[in-house]
Amino acid sequence: MRVAAGSLSMSKSFSNGLGDFETTFTAGATIDDQLATFYASVAQVAASPTDADSRDAVVAAARMLANGIRHRGEETASARNDADTRIRDNATNATDLAKQLAAANTSVVKTSDPVARDLRDQIATQLAEITGGAARIDPDGQMRFVLDGGAVLVDGTHAASLVASTTPPSTYAKLEVVDGNSRRDVTAAISTGAIGGDLQLRDRTFARVATQLDQLAYDVTTQVNTVHTANAALDGTSGHVMFVPIGAVAGAAASMAIDPTLDVDSANLATSAVGAGPGDNTGARAMFALSSSSSLGNDALKIVADLARDGKAARGDVARDEIIGTHLDDLRDSLAGVDTQEELTNLARFENVSNAMTKFVHTIDDMLSTLINQL
Repeated sequence: MRVAAGSLSMSKSFSNGLGDFETTFTAGATIDDQLATFYASVAQVAASPTDADSRDAVVAAARMLANGIRHRGEETASARNDADTRIRDNATNATDLAKQLAAANTSVVKTSDPVARDLRDQIATQLAEITGGAARIDPDGQMRFVLDGGAVLVDGTHAASLVASTTPPSTYAKLEVVDGNSRRDVTAAISTGAIGGDLQLRDRTFARVATQLDQLAYDVTTQVNTVHTANAALDGTSGHVMFVPIGAVAGAAASMAIDPTLDVDSANLATSAVGAGPGDNTGARAMFALSSSSSLGNDALKIVADLARDGKAARGDVARDEIIGTHLDDLRDSLAGVDTQEELTNLARFENVSNAMTKFVHTIDDMLSTLINQL
């Protein structure tokens, strides 16, 4: 049941965190929508290369696309930081619970009190919900709690600490089981519990989205600029970029932006071939050709589709783990021989007997009082 609790806590943590992120990430026009709008505006300007409104529409669509990718990059970074904060907080909570579990072991050994045993079981379940792992009762009657991967967090009356620390250049926490001078990195080993869910979000799902956004930002900037610089603006000059050039894939989403000179003057939009005159649409057609000749559209759609797929799978995992938990609860009750309805009936019967006995005692007391007074 503790293992199931850790699994359910992990799936809920992952599903809730991903659900919140997916809602924010897909609010309004999605990236693939913004890219489609950009291509549509380019197609419009190809039909009328000198029309100011059409040229302005391309600039507006390019600005919206750049801002959309950059904003989603910021949202992804923020979501990773939030998951990291939860990991740090839960590491502190796990350390506190480990100390409580060790103290509960001490109490059980001293008193053999069933209440103390129940409290110990509750603490172990709470610890499993946070960290995953497993607990067992050793022959000496004391509980031992071991994390995924084998690191011992509680051994009888002794508790280690789960410590979150940062090693530059990374800004994200790693988790270590610290016991005196011994330190063991368990970040990669923890796969269940609330911490396991947030680790999967931070280091896999959100990291993947960040990488996809960086690659998309770099590819859009590079491919569109390549076409744009090779063609001419209204004044016949070439070499103009549409987006601020990006030197590397890493961090590309955070720095994507429309070129400032184009942003303030759509006359710098390169829609014609060099020397062909402002009425030519060679440059516009070449930009529009990217919609079918490159994978930019599919790449943008894949980011959104992957999130939707992960969200659906996460919700399914929660439903599965809830069913398993309910089944184990029922199995425990059947093994314990406890029938809730029967116990409620017994309680009602005992209450009636107790009331009758109370009335009987009161009656005898009154009779004795009467006899004493008459003597």
